Amino acid sequence: MAEENRVKLAQLDIPHVKQSINVDGELNEAMWQQALNVPLDIVNNPWNNKPSPVKTMAKVVENGEFLYVAFIAQDPNHEDIIGSLGDRDTRWGDDLVGFKLDTYNNRRLNYDFFVNPYGVQHDRITNEMTGNSDSAWDGIWESVGKVTGTGFQVEMAIPYHILNFDDTNEIKTWAMELIRLYPRDARLRISHIELDRDDACWLCQIPEVTGFKNAKASKNLMLTPTLVANRNEKRDIFAGNDDWHSENDIDAGLDLRWGINANTLLNVTINPDFSNVESDAGQLSVNKTFSLFYDEKRQFFVENSEYFSSNFDLVYTRNIADPEYGAKLTGTQGNHNYGAFITNDTQTNIILPGNTGSRLISLAEESESGAIKYRYDVNEDLSFGVVSTLRQTDNYHNYVSGIDSKYRLNDSNSFQAQILFADTQDSASMTLSGNEEKFTDQAFKIEYAHNSEYWEVDAEHQEIGDKFRADLGFMPRADYQKSKVLVNRLFYGEPESIWQEMKFAGQWQILHNENGELLERSVSSSFNIDGPMLSFVDVMVVAADKIGLRRHELDASLTINNSIDGNTKRFQENQVVVYGTIQPTPQLSTELELTLGDKIDYDNDRLGDITVLYGNVSYNINKHLEFDFSHTYSELKAESANVYTENLTELRVSYQFNVNSYLKFNVVYTDIDFNLDNNAAAYSAKDNRLSTQLIYAYKLNPQTVFYLGYSDNSYQDDNLKSLERNQRTIYSKISYAWLP
Repeated sequence: MAEENRVKLAQLDIPHVKQSINVDGELNEAMWQQALNVPLDIVNNPWNNKPSPVKTMAKVVENGEFLYVAFIAQDPNHEDIIGSLGDRDTRWGDDLVGFKLDTYNNRRLNYDFFVNPYGVQHDRITNEMTGNSDSAWDGIWESVGKVTGTGFQVEMAIPYHILNFDDTNEIKTWAMELIRLYPRDARLRISHIELDRDDACWLCQIPEVTGFKNAKASKNLMLTPTLVANRNEKRDIFAGNDDWHSENDIDAGLDLRWGINANTLLNVTINPDFSNVESDAGQLSVNKTFSLFYDEKRQFFVENSEYFSSNFDLVYTRNIADPEYGAKLTGTQGNHNYGAFITNDTQTNIILPGNTGSRLISLAEESESGAIKYRYDVNEDLSFGVVSTLRQTDNYHNYVSGIDSKYRLNDSNSFQAQILFADTQDSASMTLSGNEEKFTDQAFKIEYAHNSEYWEVDAEHQEIGDKFRADLGFMPRADYQKSKVLVNRLFYGEPESIWQEMKFAGQWQILHNENGELLERSVSSSFNIDGPMLSFVDVMVVAADKIGLRRHELDASLTINNSIDGNTKRFQENQVVVYGTIQPTPQLSTELELTLGDKIDYDNDRLGDITVLYGNVSYNINKHLEFDFSHTYSELKAESANVYTENLTELRVSYQFNVNSYLKFNVVYTDIDFNLDNNAAAYSAKDNRLSTQLIYAYKLNPQTVFYLGYSDNSYQDDNLKSLERNQRTIYSKISYAWLP
């Protein structure tokens, strides 16, 4: 069925018209009268290719410089439209219209362009090989949305110079799917094509469209000078010093983005401002033994980051803290896909992995970091890749290299595999012995996946050597072997049902170290179902046999004792996790998660009782003003007494003046209380932290921006009677994207 659709729709040509369109949402230009009209009338998720309950018409036309796409989205109850003004990529839960575009027609990567009823842009690049979508990618394109008396309509203009494609004078064949996302009782995915649920690759089913003969990739040279000014003030509250010490800094930088041709993009940055404008979301940190993961938001690393993805997470650029320069080359030529980047860093942060935990070390040394990834697509079903990463200083290095592959046996079944080799030299300052150490090791992963209409199966085995390190990536485990099998059984309701999809799931996994000693054995089962008002409920039960931390980390010769048997205790964790979410009105959504059961108290090497409660409420007072409040409560008890209580509170208030400018106020408050009588590892009964942030932003496009912000941090422990502010910053940034 999917192949029949592709052949049928391949005959559709995108009209070329030598005119232009003023993107204002009105659709009144003569050029639209010559556009290709495509009705969207098929719901392919959660319904199985059923007729759409609402009418949607898409219009597509191009002029050799822009691809123009418009949508007329009708709604008999237009007061139920879900949508508000917001920052880019923040309104994925709204009513959306847009399209997927595979400009190489190789079913490996595709662009997503979506717009909500008020013109808020959403774009990303989806990698079919890994299944990941990179929403941090931001192209420069135009869109306007307009709510009407019968629904809403959207007008979009995508310049060819932001796309990668084979730049020839011939008629081009791309792949394109037009989509409307319609969230009411259920979130309907409405398309112009049918999709086969027994084919796991939806991108492979997207039909071909022809045309674009006059589409040309310009030289696509963009220079973005940046000026950053900040005043940072600090004081040493721990020494009882109330004197503030200030530092003023004005810095200039330059970014260059050069499309060498339609297939190859060069990014260069000099003296970049690589700070995050908006603070990261808070995370619980107590009783965690492995490093926390934070999303990358910095544009240089984000753009075309999917070119470096692989089975293992080998490129985690948040490890790179403060570079002075960077250069990146990415591209596609026929069946060849390649990427390379190099940066320096004024400091060196390294995650040292283990099988029971990891730790972060920082070296006061400048370093270089880089990665190379190459992939060759033999055909639509088989791909091979080569990857290499490096981090190094004068006295330290970590080199990783490897190969990976993905093979689709048929529509529903696929294999992925990767093998890696690491060469590491630690400087004397990094080792317990005080001597330089050199070592090598390897890692590999193999995975089988089955995805069909009613069954999902994922089976995986991986092994990571005890001396293996990937210091540019996020691989906090080593000396580690894992086998896992996950089976999901899906059920579907009818369009008139109060539920649309239901799933029963079971998972088994077992973890050993390289010597075959048991680290963890677990089995879990879950049930989830959706319901009216975009509601969703998931219940999961987990039973796990786990070890605590090692009793003796070092022996008499200062050698780490990595043994498990006789060096750790074993514990049985039984937990139940209940999660639910609902959106009772277009303006209000809420979610709640509760975890109850057993949890290892790692610091005190015993089993305790855990309670974790998370709640979130998001409310749009009107299309401009949004409140988002979340709170997490975590309590651990052991031996009939409290061990710790952790409260994490976040308040984020946003006023969106229009699609280009906003004012945001963020508060993140962590309140941790330790019971010193029942927690030998704690040194203070209080650990309270408060950060606040006020930001004004104006964004003409993702690169032409102005920010003005204030932030501060406060701290309290047993030696401080109340929260004391110890840092505050006033920050301003302006950048301008210049297209010569």
